[in-house]
Amino acid sequence: MTSLLTNHIFAADPSAHVFDGRVYVYVSYDEPYTNSYDTMSCYHALSSENLVDWVDHGRILHLDQVDWAISHMWAIDANFWQGKYYLVFCAIDKVTSTFKTGVAISDRPEGPFTNLGTIEGVEWGQDPSLFIDGDVPYLVWGARGSILIGELNPDLMSIKPETIRNLSDQVGGYEGPFLHKYAGRYYLTYPALDNEVWPQRMCHAVADSPLGPYQDLGVFIGVYPGNSGTIHGSVFEFKDKWYSFYHSAWVSGSQACRSLMLDEITYDTDGRILEITPMESPLGREVPAVERIEVHLDAAVSDRAGGRHFEAKVHIDHGHVSGATGAGYLSGMTRQEYGFSALLQVGVPREYEVWLRYRSEAEHVARVVAGRHLFYDGNQNQSYDQYINRGTVFPSTNGVWQEILIGSKDFEFGDHLIRFSNSHNLPANDRGIEVDRFRLVAK
Repeated sequence: MTSLLTNHIFAADPSAHVFDGRVYVYVSYDEPYTNSYDTMSCYHALSSENLVDWVDHGRILHLDQVDWAISHMWAIDANFWQGKYYLVFCAIDKVTSTFKTGVAISDRPEGPFTNLGTIEGVEWGQDPSLFIDGDVPYLVWGARGSILIGELNPDLMSIKPETIRNLSDQVGGYEGPFLHKYAGRYYLTYPALDNEVWPQRMCHAVADSPLGPYQDLGVFIGVYPGNSGTIHGSVFEFKDKWYSFYHSAWVSGSQACRSLMLDEITYDTDGRILEITPMESPLGREVPAVERIEVHLDAAVSDRAGGRHFEAKVHIDHGHVSGATGAGYLSGMTRQEYGFSALLQVGVPREYEVWLRYRSEAEHVARVVAGRHLFYDGNQNQSYDQYINRGTVFPSTNGVWQEILIGSKDFEFGDHLIRFSNSHNLPANDRGIEVDRFRLVAK
């Protein structure tokens, strides 16, 4: 039943939803090999169409893009509402030094997301979850010893104060709540402690209305050897089966460098979730082991996801009219060093194949460099070892999108920039190479 999902990054607090037949998981990002949650500063989105082959879509929002926040980008959720995708997240507010709940928006489920501000009326808004019940949006969140829920206004930027309910007298949790609907009833899952003794256990409660009252149904993930102290997660239905995402410390051994876990769950005839026994190995379990993890770094929005554009022209194409796979593509890379960089974040050090999806009317030469400081190391000495290639010939594709293997590279843990740049100035009538994305395949 158990499958370790992520070791290419350290990720926690998984919030899973299914959009258009594909599972999307929104996660907080643990800085590799740290011993503190205070360092958490961004979020990622992962997706799969079969729970075996996974795509990491990269960074979707960073602390630097949130003008009201100063630190602690903790647990999140995302959902589809009125034609857009909304991310709800929490961080420490600059002015009050308390947790606030923020909202961000995207045209695509994989992001990146743009900060809209904080939700008015939510005090100490930690670990928020966005639940959509028909045409009504709800927010459920942790608030210093309590779990609260309330109905949001249609713009999602404020809560209706008369609808707020404190569920702490009905359930024993105080953070990490998540709502799902099963067999016509509303299930609240949440972490809790046994007599205030760590680690947390995953519990659940049920109600006939999102606002409650809730009946406590007890623990469905107890204490287990690989636990990380915390145990935030979510529940979702996919292809007529039900699953629970949560996180563990099995990969790193550190409570602040967590990895995702996935289990199939079963409800008994009374509506309780049968207890899960987490295991380090997926062998012999019902959920298959992860076979493939890829990282897709979309060129058109790389400047919003930790990278930068160098005089490249952005073509946004959400309908994929052009044939681009993501938000769009980049063009105009016709002069020397014109190009872009994209951010790759790595947890466990590993080797990646680096592919580039592009199109071109003619043959061209370009460079692809990867490293923590691009052309320079920490001592500001030029390092040609950072070249994945030093002058790859990109054949003409006759205007059709194609992929080319740039090469393979070992990446240490932490942040890396991968830069594509044109090698020479081109004639005025030469459009150069147009780029869709980098695709990195973990080996």
